[in-house]
Amino acid sequence: MNNMGINLDEKNLKKQIIDCMKSLHSRGLMTGVGGNASARQMGEEKAWITPSGLYKPDLNPSDLVNIDLEGKVIEGMFKPSIEWYFHTAIYKKRTDVNAILHTHSPFTMGLALANVKLRPITFEAATILADVPILPFKYPGTEELGNQVGDTILGKRAMILQNHGVITVGFDLIEALSTVEILEEAAIMTFVANIFGPPEEIPSDQIELIKKLYKI
Repeated sequence: MNNMGINLDEKNLKKQIIDCMKSLHSRGLMTGVGGNASARQMGEEKAWITPSGLYKPDLNPSDLVNIDLEGKVIEGMFKPSIEWYFHTAIYKKRTDVNAILHTHSPFTMGLALANVKLRPITFEAATILADVPILPFKYPGTEELGNQVGDTILGKRAMILQNHGVITVGFDLIEALSTVEILEEAAIMTFVANIFGPPEEIPSDQIELIKKLYKI
């Protein structure tokens, strides 16, 4: 996806949501009927979100639904994703977040189902994924799940919903998408390494040095 960023007009923002969903599906990070995405222009109290029940690879920008932070439909012909509760909960808690992705990343979820926590095995995993909580299962599409996510999202770039999927957030779609990619990459590496033995981690003193050097 080219020219992704937050300084976009509404037309391009909607197109990027569609491009992002198609990219995630083509890479096996979600099924055609699973996963969802939303994005907003910086500072707005409303967001564009993917619709419920439509096959994601066939979505068009006109299929997206504009909702306020209470889930009320402002514009659009379809129902918003049933996960609008946690999307709006995140936007309410994080004024720095303008994009949210929800995927079913298979390796990331597979490790979580086996209660294997991601460890600092790469530079990106050690810095970006320093704290990825695994939240207990809550029924999808409920206000209870939305409240759980909203209560946990402060200071996080990603979280895993047990037996459900992955949520990543970002200042824009690039940041949210990059976090999905880094999570799945680290999960695949962890899976492969565990076939032969525990993965080698970056020493804690080196992680602290990296954080100081890059002011993380």
